[in-house]
Amino acid sequence: MWNKKGKKPARAKKLAGEIFEYLVLSVIVAVFTFFFLYLTSQSIVEVYLDRRQIIPEGIVYAAIGVWLRGVCIAAAVIVFVILFLLLLGRRLSYLIQIINGVESMQKREDVQIPLEGDDELTRLAESINYLTATRKEISRREQEMKDAREAFIRSLSHDIRTPLTSVLSYTELLEKRETVTKEEMHSYMELVRSKAIQVKELMDQLLDGRSGTWEKVEDIRFLAEQLAAGWEELLEERFTCRTDLSGCGSFPGRADISALRRIVDNLISNVEKYADPDREVVLVIESRGNELRILQENGIRRTEGQVESRQIGLESIKETAAAYGGEVQAGPEGNVFRIRITLNIPALL
Repeated sequence: MWNKKGKKPARAKKLAGEIFEYLVLSVIVAVFTFFFLYLTSQSIVEVYLDRRQIIPEGIVYAAIGVWLRGVCIAAAVIVFVILFLLLLGRRLSYLIQIINGVESMQKREDVQIPLEGDDELTRLAESINYLTATRKEISRREQEMKDAREAFIRSLSHDIRTPLTSVLSYTELLEKRETVTKEEMHSYMELVRSKAIQVKELMDQLLDGRSGTWEKVEDIRFLAEQLAAGWEELLEERFTCRTDLSGCGSFPGRADISALRRIVDNLISNVEKYADPDREVVLVIESRGNELRILQENGIRRTEGQVESRQIGLESIKETAAAYGGEVQAGPEGNVFRIRITLNIPALL
């Protein structure tokens, strides 16, 4: 067995050998006690008799000697028993402490048994501590996986609802019109088709528990133009929209197109729920090397009884940005709400 520093530790003592050491030590102390008491008491008796000039007969002197030896032997036995039980009691109390620790493990996960000595009981305590730490780590990882799974389901459920909401909103707009042109109907059918495909992809990810698919994109600017056009198409009926892609260059890369659409859908959803319809909504997409930057600005709607955002959409955007090795900064700046998204587009291999 090797320790954490890679050095082989000294050989651990055996519990039986340790108990034998206690026995030998107790015997040695008891023998010493016997001789010390016997010789001391014999000397005291001789001095006492000599001062009083008493010369006992042989039988009396022998009886005194037997009596002294009996008392000293009894005292030595008592010392032996007490000392041996004291030494052995330390290990027995440690064993009881280990048993109590094992029983506490059923209720708590942070039980740590102090290490005492260097024998089998110590090894047992080390094993129990390791088991407790491992159990605690497994529980922590299980909870992290559970939380991640719940966050994944919550995020995807929100993202599935977003395209459906867009379709319903567009449908309501068409219903309010007295006449619908063929081009508008064709645009509506294209929207329904693209959103249905997107919902299907999200449902597949939700059911299979897998992430999106990374694809080769020859021109990231062209993809950004498509996303910006879809963003503007869904908002232009209710908001004054402006898009700016002048700072976005053309470059190839790999992208999860479904995830990028989810970002745009969440941006749209944020505008629909919280943007001031009387103020302009801006979407700016820029690039610097393989870094893609997305900025959305909108006025903040001030209405009574407005439901406070739970920021599920923003969390979804942050998760997607993290998958791209990027980051998200979002928050109000005066009367304007800004969302800044940075994505690092992987280069083509």
